[in-house]
Amino acid sequence: MITITMLKLSAVLFLWLHSCTNAFPISSGTQVSKHASKDSMRTVLFVSQPLPDDGQDIVFGRPLNDYTKESNKKLVYGVKAAIFDTFFAEQTMERAFARFWALETIARMPYFSYLSALHMYETLGWWRRSDYLKIHFLQTWNEQHHLLIMEELKGNQRWLDRFLAQHLAVGYFFMALMFFLLNPTFAYNFNQAVEEEAFETYNNFVAANEEFLKEQPAPNAAKKYYLEDHLFLEMGSRPRPQIESLYDTFCAIRDDEAEHAHTMETMQREAL
Repeated sequence: MITITMLKLSAVLFLWLHSCTNAFPISSGTQVSKHASKDSMRTVLFVSQPLPDDGQDIVFGRPLNDYTKESNKKLVYGVKAAIFDTFFAEQTMERAFARFWALETIARMPYFSYLSALHMYETLGWWRRSDYLKIHFLQTWNEQHHLLIMEELKGNQRWLDRFLAQHLAVGYFFMALMFFLLNPTFAYNFNQAVEEEAFETYNNFVAANEEFLKEQPAPNAAKKYYLEDHLFLEMGSRPRPQIESLYDTFCAIRDDEAEHAHTMETMQREAL
């Protein structure tokens, strides 16, 4: 089963890479030359425009064509089918919670990678954008609490689940970091596809298990974050949700994923 899954995943990745060859173009005036002036060194790696500082209304990254955006969606769906639908099939509620724990372990990695790159740029004196740092920190904080909720639901009990999710997360961190260094717009678009898929996963789960979820109490981690943590209110424009049951909790997480997807989509075309 593992061999077949890896073959499927390899095929999906090959088709995606083939379709995205124009996402990271290397052309004259794009790559930093070893003879570049000090001012031009503010252009990092393959980002083809100067990096914006605080107060500058500049979108960070290069625009993508529709074909690349569609390819990202297909890759995310293919990976989900090859890995999550194979190793985390939802035959029982226990396996559903394990699936969501793995999802949250992996899905928060892009925000860590964005922060790492942004801190590197700032440390090297290339640029500083506190608004980008703030929004990505709030996203990591939000995803962290999703993970705490799934741990309270004992989604991380199996050693194999932890091994698989944590190793995938490490690999995904470096992949997301590479995307961000090459073209932040591509990184945001890819993560938009991930968050949209996460929204659909949670939405389908809530619709299929509404009666059961409404009978279960809300986890303490959910109450503490959604009802007390001031950082939740700073992440977006949503008011605090009602958190009285597990159903409310999963609806809130689902809506968080939709908000992340919207933020990623906005950051591809508008400066913060």
